[in-house]
Amino acid sequence: MKKILLSLAVVCSFALVACNPVEEFTENTASNIAGDQIDATLVQEDGDNLVKVTVHSSGTAQISNGKQTIKANYADLIMREMGANTVYIKLMTADGNIVEKQYPVTVTKMTHPLPVLETIIWSGEATGGSWSGTLRFCQPKTNEGVLPWLDDDTYDWMVGKKMSLDIKEADPGATLRITTGWWSMQLVDDIPITEAPCKIQFTVTQEFADKCKEQHLLFTGNGNYTITKFYYEL
Repeated sequence: MKKILLSLAVVCSFALVACNPVEEFTENTASNIAGDQIDATLVQEDGDNLVKVTVHSSGTAQISNGKQTIKANYADLIMREMGANTVYIKLMTADGNIVEKQYPVTVTKMTHPLPVLETIIWSGEATGGSWSGTLRFCQPKTNEGVLPWLDDDTYDWMVGKKMSLDIKEADPGATLRITTGWWSMQLVDDIPITEAPCKIQFTVTQEFADKCKEQHLLFTGNGNYTITKFYYEL
């Protein structure tokens, strides 16, 4: 089944995390060591959620808290949960293998704000609205639509999540409808776009996701508007 690539991005730096970790490494590889031989220093002050990580092993490392991955040998890593957390450090060895070492970290205070992470479903620039000018995600059989096809696994993943839609500009009095191939079905009440640019958020239900699998997800409405991103915020 075709899969959509869900890119995880850090808003402040917009650094993408690839699904295949090998793609994120460079030719600057480490010697052929085992994961437990990775040499790193972690500094955490009094249970704070900021952990300063330094990797001493040669080669380009990946430092991660399980949500955000940084390609570097030094990182100020913000832990996202109170209590037990894990710092993950990966290196690619000279023979192409990925080795990992995990460091347990306990957080007792959340002093540093969490960076916003995004899982991006689609980004670009597309204009729709005026009911007939819909922005639809493609159907697999017809390949009709401005936006890419979303498979069943993606719709199931969206269930229960508050999805976000960035709107760049809109006609005065424009209204957004989030629906499926049946225009009469609405995920939420029609949303007035009172100002732009703006962000609109809505929660996906299982019923709506199931209907999208049968037809497709589309954005329509009364009046034109331009969207630039459809994503989930963490």
